[in-house]
Amino acid sequence: MLPILQADLLKVRRKWFWLLVFLGPFGVIALQMVNYGVRYEWIMQRYPDRWGSLIQFVNMFVCPALLLGMTILASQIASIEHKQTSWKQLLALPVKRKDVLISKFIVTAFMIGISSILLFIGTIALGIGLGFGWDFSMIAILENSFYPFFAGMPVLALQLWMSIVAKNQAGPLAIGIFGAVFSTYAYKAPDWLIWKWPLMFPGKDPLPFVGLGLLVGLLIITVGVFDFKRRDIA
Repeated sequence: MLPILQADLLKVRRKWFWLLVFLGPFGVIALQMVNYGVRYEWIMQRYPDRWGSLIQFVNMFVCPALLLGMTILASQIASIEHKQTSWKQLLALPVKRKDVLISKFIVTAFMIGISSILLFIGTIALGIGLGFGWDFSMIAILENSFYPFFAGMPVLALQLWMSIVAKNQAGPLAIGIFGAVFSTYAYKAPDWLIWKWPLMFPGKDPLPFVGLGLLVGLLIITVGVFDFKRRDIA
């Protein structure tokens, strides 16, 4: 597993991969900079809890940005092998097929995790820059930055699975983009929809969705491994 993981990390050293990792959290924070720049006085009057309102505003864009990032990164990582037509050469090596898929999942999840760390740092930096002081809830910002990532694991597993088995990436990308757009209107959608789970509902415990995300994500990647082991990937 370790040699495959190292090889995949080398493959994603291209600068544009990491540009995507930085672009997601930067875009979310930049939108809030514009939001506060345009409506600062109104927000201060309407929302006395400065840090709480900032976290809620940031969360409005976390879910679609996260799902879109998962979609693009999963597609691009799979496309490395598709474009170079190197699946057969890779799978002809003395490596286990399950390790190939799991390695790509770990690398993709690692990059999304970096985005979550950047979102955490950016949220604090924005609040301090807006003059909200240091009296903020570290736990609330951590939850807002990482809970959507954990709850979105099923989407990441599904997108990577689809991207690997589909040589044409139009289908997986279309599904992923639709899911990201759908998530912005998913507050009243049924709870069983995985694209809804990364949303953070005010006043609602997110832990059940986080737990389901980790469990179902593990289930989907397990099913993906079994499918990948028996499938002929060109």
